[in-house]
Amino acid sequence: MNKLNPSSSGFRLSPGDINPGATTFAAYASGIVYALTATSALLDFGTTDPSITIAIPGTYIINARIRVDYNAATFAAVRTVTLKLRRTNNTAADLTNGSAAFKTEIITTLTYTGEIVSIPLVIYTTLNSDDIIQIFGSIDVVPSAGSIDCAEAEIIAVKIN
Repeated sequence: MNKLNPSSSGFRLSPGDINPGATTFAAYASGIVYALTATSALLDFGTTDPSITIAIPGTYIINARIRVDYNAATFAAVRTVTLKLRRTNNTAADLTNGSAAFKTEIITTLTYTGEIVSIPLVIYTTLNSDDIIQIFGSIDVVPSAGSIDCAEAEIIAVKIN
């Protein structure tokens, strides 16, 4: 029986669909902050990047969260930050419905937390035992001063089937 029930609004999960002892893959980034560039790239924290390897075939719910900070940043116009989940092997591709974006503020040399971004939950099915899923990010135009940094990031995959 398929535990995912398509509906006009997406899918439904009932409480019994997720086993408390379910297989979970998780990564919590640590190290230095990652300054976004105008080119989409892996959020590289130096020590531990937000990257998981799904080692067991099946269907997973993947969740990701990223904290984005302004670091003495200056924006004369509103810019767009885009964060996304990407499979980087086995035919590399962005995950369907696995992205989120937000607009920056117009600011002058300010430092503070800009956004905490949750990428929408993704239902991901694989027959492989080595899919690498990572968080990528970019900004359409870098700030004229300072930077916009990813200061925290996490990615979690929980096997549901």
